[in-house]
Amino acid sequence: MPERFDVAVVGGGAAGLVAAISAARRGASVAVLERLPRLGKKLLATGGGRANLLNENLLPSAYTSSDPELVASILGRFGKTEIRSFFESLGLRLQADESGRVYPATNQASSVLKVLELEVGRLGVSVRTSFDSAALAASSGGFSIASEDGPKVVAGAVILAGGGKSYPALGSNGSCYALAGRFGHHVVAPVPSAVPLLVKDRMCHLLQGQKLRARVTGIVDGRAGRTAEGELLFTQYGLSGTAALDASEALSIALNREGKKDVSVIVDLVPFMSEKDLAAELSKRMGAAWAERDLGVGLLPEKFGLVIPQFLHDVTAVNGDAGPERKAAKLAEAFKAKEFTVHGTRGWNEAEFTSGGIDASEVKPRTLESRLRRGLYFAGEILDVQGGRGGYNLAWAWASGFVAGLTE
Repeated sequence: MPERFDVAVVGGGAAGLVAAISAARRGASVAVLERLPRLGKKLLATGGGRANLLNENLLPSAYTSSDPELVASILGRFGKTEIRSFFESLGLRLQADESGRVYPATNQASSVLKVLELEVGRLGVSVRTSFDSAALAASSGGFSIASEDGPKVVAGAVILAGGGKSYPALGSNGSCYALAGRFGHHVVAPVPSAVPLLVKDRMCHLLQGQKLRARVTGIVDGRAGRTAEGELLFTQYGLSGTAALDASEALSIALNREGKKDVSVIVDLVPFMSEKDLAAELSKRMGAAWAERDLGVGLLPEKFGLVIPQFLHDVTAVNGDAGPERKAAKLAEAFKAKEFTVHGTRGWNEAEFTSGGIDASEVKPRTLESRLRRGLYFAGEILDVQGGRGGYNLAWAWASGFVAGLTE
């Protein structure tokens, strides 16, 4: 006979663990069904192992979704203050950096997972690891969940918190989409987000391994999108680093979901200087007969000496053999707005987040219950709700997990 619970949570990651705690605190019998041999494996990798679990600037406007009002309704019930109080009540001390990112005081993601596991144990939640939920069906009084290798669990309510598709080795492989699909739910095609960009440009090849602070603007069909400033890393396949990752969501949607071809990024390689000041400095150096490869010294990393002659060649090809002042102006313009054509992204193993998922408009605001099947709830990255880097996606996991666990 299958065991029966009031609530079954499919997925033992960030959202699933908080959902289980929320449900158990109101007196429900709860089971967590996790595909991997242990809980929270992906959580341990977040924030570079530090678990950036929240942002002090948490607002609904930080998210994109097929139903933005859904995000606002959930954060209105369990927002920044409630998330802080929740973790502090578990004994976890928090600290924020100058950018608003909130971390555990230990700077260890393992501390976050540990306090959650201790609370799950204290509340008597049944944890089933290596339980690969292969089938979800309606049954008398609720739902029946069957694992890949046979065992079943019956529950009055089910919370799907199995994540998206990013980092499949850490537990999220998109398998919960199919479970929701059996009740008529639609999936906004998932694509990798916060992901490195594929660029075929000789400059990337020559500068591979080089990092610098830059400003990156995504361009789709000639229209400028998000601008992000941070570290840019040149690689053998293209561009990575925080600036590229932060600008990648709209580019990935355009390339991987919509099949668009006119996609690029404009990179400001010298974001700390205006174009006018940069042109004046370059003109002075050219007037003093500086070698071409040395024109960027003190402005750009030394390795840029390999590519500056190509910049000058391109400027001359377009503008002819102009004088130093004109040439400096055009070189400054090129440094401030270098365009790279983007022809793809790296895959799921290198994507921090998933853009897409269960259509959020098919989920009730304030409760996260399915509009299509009573007793079915959703939490975390399985939904088409995406936040940027900086603690926003984990904040959504905590907030949606807690609210879903109320199973109202």
